[in-house]
Amino acid sequence: MKSAANRSFCPRLSAAKHLLPLIRGHVVAAASQFPLATALDMFPIVEDGLFGYELIPDRETHTYLIIGCNAQNEAVLRKTSYGVGAPNAVQLVAVNGRFLSRSERAARYSVQRRDSRFPNWGAAAESTWAQLRNLFPDRPRHARALGENVRGLEEALSIAHSYLVHRDPFIQFFGLPNEAELGFALTGAGGESGELLFQRPDIWTLRWNAPAEVLHKSWSVVVGDLPDGAHGDPHFPDRRAHRRRAHSRRASDCGRSPDPWLGKDRRHTRGRRAMDQHYS
Repeated sequence: MKSAANRSFCPRLSAAKHLLPLIRGHVVAAASQFPLATALDMFPIVEDGLFGYELIPDRETHTYLIIGCNAQNEAVLRKTSYGVGAPNAVQLVAVNGRFLSRSERAARYSVQRRDSRFPNWGAAAESTWAQLRNLFPDRPRHARALGENVRGLEEALSIAHSYLVHRDPFIQFFGLPNEAELGFALTGAGGESGELLFQRPDIWTLRWNAPAEVLHKSWSVVVGDLPDGAHGDPHFPDRRAHRRRAHSRRASDCGRSPDPWLGKDRRHTRGRRAMDQHYS
């Protein structure tokens, strides 16, 4: 696939700074009505034509949810379940001339995905929370904060856009827990490139390299200084350890790199990330 076509599946910086806080706000509102018995983290992600937040629990599960926007600007809830395939279905025997083992064939056909479309974000968020309540029906001990791990990122996106408002580059998200520390790649329509990077404890750095413009800006975002409803926490929990920096969360899932900038697989994580490695 051509790189220009692939970039169209990634959001513009202007879209990301608007959409991510919007989604989080609706999910937080839905969550306030019915606390869960598990903590949740939210990770920005672009996956097969959908851009939004993936909700990752701190408990084991075989079902994962993404609430996001598709190419038609519709609110979508994507539900991906692992290990529920039909064993008697017609199955692929070989890929690129290599015969698949029995376990590889079973893994390929034990993933189910379903996209549900909604007329607005409120309805999508309520459905998302209803699915989570079904997954974790235990009685919660206390309400837990939701979305705190991405508030700093949302603020950083807004500041970065203010520096690049005339460029409005594409930004790439892979849904990794510490992706901010690895850096979010920025690409311009004319081949320009850049990066938005987080360094602990509270420093964000924007780099942009274009023929007529070289930009290097840094600023501090402290979550405690942000008012309620503002964008803000830069800390991405690293419960699903990741150690290698590269440019593709799911290159091996597709059997190819969907864009020239994709390098080694970035995944070395627990939960859904680990499952992706087995089901690719």
